[in-house]
Amino acid sequence: MARIVLLGLAAAVFPLLLACVAIILSRPEPRRMLLAFYIGGLLVSVTAGVFLLSVFHDHRAVLGNTSSHPSPGTTIGAGLLSLVLAWLMASHRGRAQLSRWRARHPRHHERNANVPSWAERHLAGAGVTAAFAVGAAINLPGPFYVLALGEIASGDYSNVQAFGLLVLFNAIMFALLEVPLLGYLLRPARTAEVVSGLAGWLNANGLRVMGWLIAAVGIGLIIQGMAAAAA
Repeated sequence: MARIVLLGLAAAVFPLLLACVAIILSRPEPRRMLLAFYIGGLLVSVTAGVFLLSVFHDHRAVLGNTSSHPSPGTTIGAGLLSLVLAWLMASHRGRAQLSRWRARHPRHHERNANVPSWAERHLAGAGVTAAFAVGAAINLPGPFYVLALGEIASGDYSNVQAFGLLVLFNAIMFALLEVPLLGYLLRPARTAEVVSGLAGWLNANGLRVMGWLIAAVGIGLIIQGMAAAAA
């Protein structure tokens, strides 16, 4: 369960999701848009998660792993890739490497940096219906979600327990939407002050936080793979 929580935290700071949350929070009255975005994303995410979980259960294995025999090679390889990605995102030297790559490919980087994503374009100046649609469109299962579903499917869980873990993952993944929504219900004036600062902090630090979480997941995968190889 601990790795499912870590994967949910990593998914919560997915850059596109952060960008959408920041855009919505910058609107004069973000409550209704936040709720619509949240409902759209949650409906698609849970539905797709239930479908993928059933597929994994039917095949009895996920990337070579079963509930009793995790694949050491696959698990350790995924852990090492996670650590490399985490280093690029969280360390000064890793970000320097990315900066050098951008300097060597200025046209490619400038073209992508100056063009907002589809989700950002549709959220800017949009209403509740568009927020619902964007939330649904960008919250199909990503890599962290698929890893979490594989963890659930490979574990010895009942159907009720598996669904509960799926719901837990989604609750963690959407925490940056759920916390402001709860705040607007309880203390709207104070929440309005806090969320503007939160949006700025997430834009500045989201990549580094995501890197730390990916590193924790990677270390856990390597430990699990080594334990499986020694068994």
